[in-house]
Amino acid sequence: MINESVSPLLGREELFAVPTSDGSFTLYNKLFKATYHSLYGAVSESKHTYRQKCLDTQLHKARICILEFGFGTGLNAFLAFLFSQKHQLQVDYFGLECLPIEVSIINDLDYPGYLAFPDQKDILIKMHETRAFNTEYFTFQRHDSWNSLPDKVDFDCIFFDAFAPEVQPELWGQDMFDRLYRATASGGCLVTYCAKGDVRRNMEHSGYLVSRIPGAPGKRQMLQAFKPQ
Repeated sequence: MINESVSPLLGREELFAVPTSDGSFTLYNKLFKATYHSLYGAVSESKHTYRQKCLDTQLHKARICILEFGFGTGLNAFLAFLFSQKHQLQVDYFGLECLPIEVSIINDLDYPGYLAFPDQKDILIKMHETRAFNTEYFTFQRHDSWNSLPDKVDFDCIFFDAFAPEVQPELWGQDMFDRLYRATASGGCLVTYCAKGDVRRNMEHSGYLVSRIPGAPGKRQMLQAFKPQ
């Protein structure tokens, strides 16, 4: 069951839009003193890290279940929606976010327009306005915490998109990756923009087969991990 409690919304006092090198925008969070996406390209980073290096690895499956740790702006969720429509493949998306963002700010970012899907803008807005909805090939749920996720769901893709270890060190520890490993489907993939050695070691200790691979524009490396079959 989805937790229907009302979380505080981050607004213009906490966030402001920042242009990135590919022409898309990200947000700077004053509370964490960090951006939600790479300044070298918000959309470029999301496409490379989460779609190409994670979703594309699971295309052989009849249905893909995604967990995103850090829903944030909703950009990765929106790309997952577009992926489901392009491939006419059922995608079930679960996002975790304890600090949701005001819809007016998401409107300013205009990711649907940048991606040349302005007619799908209502989908991105609905992701921020409601906790759950279904559309053709795509189901969406947004949760405040891990404890509100449904039991016994195995995730084929895990987008680990928390703020950097220097900002939120408590989210990058061994306990977290042990929990994620248990929730990963056989052959499933976890990716993160981060390539730090201690993060890689934590993932390997959990049981993942981990590789450092080329990162998105402006980032030399990222981590891609698979749960053995």
